[in-house]
Amino acid sequence: MFLKVHGIKLHGKKRLSIKNPIENALNPSVVYFPLESNGVLYKKVVEIGTRVLMGQPILYREDRYAHPVCSSVSGTVSDIKKMLHSNGKVVEMLEITNDFKEETYYSTCSNIDLSRDEIVNKVKNAGIVGLGGAGFPTYVKYLPKQSANLIIINAAECEPYITCDFVSILENADKLIRGLKYIMKANGAKQGVIAIKKAKVEAVELLTEKLKSEKHIKLFLLKDKYPVGWEKHIVERVTKKTYAALPREIGVIVNNVQTAICVCEAVEENKPLIEKVITVSGEGIKEPKNLRIKIGTKFSTLLERCGGYIDNLEEAYVIAGGPLSGKSMPNDDFIITSNLNNVVVLLKSPTVITLNCIGCGKCAEICPVKLTPTLIKKAYDSNKISTIEALNTMKCVRCGLCSYICPSRVDVSETVGLAKDLLVTSKDVKLDQKK
Repeated sequence: MFLKVHGIKLHGKKRLSIKNPIENALNPSVVYFPLESNGVLYKKVVEIGTRVLMGQPILYREDRYAHPVCSSVSGTVSDIKKMLHSNGKVVEMLEITNDFKEETYYSTCSNIDLSRDEIVNKVKNAGIVGLGGAGFPTYVKYLPKQSANLIIINAAECEPYITCDFVSILENADKLIRGLKYIMKANGAKQGVIAIKKAKVEAVELLTEKLKSEKHIKLFLLKDKYPVGWEKHIVERVTKKTYAALPREIGVIVNNVQTAICVCEAVEENKPLIEKVITVSGEGIKEPKNLRIKIGTKFSTLLERCGGYIDNLEEAYVIAGGPLSGKSMPNDDFIITSNLNNVVVLLKSPTVITLNCIGCGKCAEICPVKLTPTLIKKAYDSNKISTIEALNTMKCVRCGLCSYICPSRVDVSETVGLAKDLLVTSKDVKLDQKK
């Protein structure tokens, strides 16, 4: 059974940065890499005082999703400090002081005629993770030996303000297409699709022209609504099939635009994941921009590149991620991690009075996975974990629509997210107790 996504139209927000080409902001004086991220621990493989090269492994994830994290600069491992992660938590991070020599640990590849397994290993050793927000290790999606039928590139970019994927398509369309071909080869897939909103006219026209001679890759045009970028929605629209947990169940793999570009660079240049393009935008920013940055850069340094905050700014929300699904940060001194693609500075509106829930059901009606957010909130407030689980809270995709649509201005989305986290934590505790 397909889930009908009602969605909402959000106009006028992307105009702040959509016409701005990518600018390089590749000269941070220091960069930081978390030793813990969303419950995942990373082992450091370099010591304080060690000189490292750009692209050299410095951390290693050691669980079943093992992969390296590589330094985005050449320089010296200078400290371990507690810093603000883009997920809103303060964690220990490895600090590397940039020497600005840009000396690389890797060399340009000469052979790109690689086997299926060789491509997967390149992606793993490059430390590539999903750059669309989740940050899941990319190579893990490619591990099953059975071939996939279809690779989908998610180019929807449906949150307001975010334009980094759009400009990446305009400037790196050839790399995107070649990256998609490498992903298809790594998975034995015969077909590829780039799913993009039809409203992105320039990108659609460019890709249409580039794909004229491609027999096995096509465009799929999406409606201009939020959240059409949700993975399950895209897969169902493209394939006319559904699945329970993962697209691989029906032979489909989904990757983000920048992920595919990084795969291309890993295969053709041996380049690890050390840079990415992000959007810095919002009404509170003087000069909204799309910036190519070193992963591990402080947001406060990028803020300077964008002219700082607007004059006479009194109060604002600094949101890591999109305004609907992102995280409001306590300050601007947080680290740009690999899975962050946007920072928005929004003006605080006059005090909004939050009323009690009136039971209108709008949040349940608009929820793309058909949850009842108000019941989940009630269960969370009462700490009823069994009820939270019974209400299928783990299916929440954190799109933020329930809060957006609420006439009483209740922040339902935040509470549902907390309920989901509580459920994950309680399951982890039970596993530890069994061990």
